[in-house]
Amino acid sequence: MTNTDQLVLTGPVGATASFNGKEYLYFGGTNYLGFADRIELQQGAVEAVKKYGSSFSASRETSGTGLLHLELERKLAQFKGTENACIYVSGYLGNQILLSVLANPGDVVICDEWAHPSILEAIPRTVKEVRFYGHHDLEELAKLVRGLDRAIIALNGVETGTGEIAPLKEVLDILPEGDFQILVDDCHATGILGEHGRGTPEHYEIRSPNVYQTETMSKALGSFGGFIAGSKEFCDRIRETATTDIGSTPLPPAVLGACLAAIDLVMRESHLRQRLRDNAEYAASKLTDLGFQASFYGTPILFISNLDESGAKKLHLRLREAGIIVPFVHYPTSDSPGRLRLVVTATHTKEETDRLCNGLKHA
Repeated sequence: MTNTDQLVLTGPVGATASFNGKEYLYFGGTNYLGFADRIELQQGAVEAVKKYGSSFSASRETSGTGLLHLELERKLAQFKGTENACIYVSGYLGNQILLSVLANPGDVVICDEWAHPSILEAIPRTVKEVRFYGHHDLEELAKLVRGLDRAIIALNGVETGTGEIAPLKEVLDILPEGDFQILVDDCHATGILGEHGRGTPEHYEIRSPNVYQTETMSKALGSFGGFIAGSKEFCDRIRETATTDIGSTPLPPAVLGACLAAIDLVMRESHLRQRLRDNAEYAASKLTDLGFQASFYGTPILFISNLDESGAKKLHLRLREAGIIVPFVHYPTSDSPGRLRLVVTATHTKEETDRLCNGLKHA
């Protein structure tokens, strides 16, 4: 990529965004509910900095726990309907933190072949074996767990490149009796799926003590940082034993202030989830009318499956010339074929979606 190709943000992210000093209609990123440029988050960040400064300047194990950390953990537990929650500095680290607590020496970890890199990098060296099953291939998963009495199953709740929702209920149904735990990387589901926006398990009305979610505040919630919600005993166990969390300087005041505002919004403005689904379904229908195979799974991410890498790249560049950004990405890995990652948000209007479709029609 040359400097002229790189998209550099020069303003806030919304349904439109400024890149390299030019305003574009924006159908990318992860600002699913439109929180990233909400005034409530900005005010929360500013007020927190004014009161607490720019950093807590110590780990939480020593003297770096602020009232804002405790308030955010309390509010996240309220949002999730759990006893407790623990926050950490990046959603990407969540799987390492969770697996460091869940996995025992000699365990078997079984991953969907599209499991996020943060899952694969987080698997402890002490596990006995790592197995993979084909993407959402339940028959192969059933074969891999046969004969086991304990394993950790790791998968993505929502696929970041396609928008598919993991068949979590079916995964639970095929597991034999025993000590099986399921890790769900739900970073693209938090705030989006379920009646209250609690993610993939709520989407399927699953309440199981064997299902663990790692979640983020940097996507639909419009701020930054990760969290795990659960029982007080389990969250305390994370705080006491997860060295990745223990050794990190915690989230700074500005981020905490924005996160607190975001949790208020996601609990109060539940209508945004329905608007998001309606907007994405409308876009998928319009794209289908144009001859694109645009799969809609009930999430904001639309995958156009009848474009090869060359066609996707050309469309990306032509849309960019027309003042529309639809990112061209390689997914699920950097050596995978390139594709368009088209994201519709709760703040896009039908007129903006029509403009996107008109641009695709003439590209």
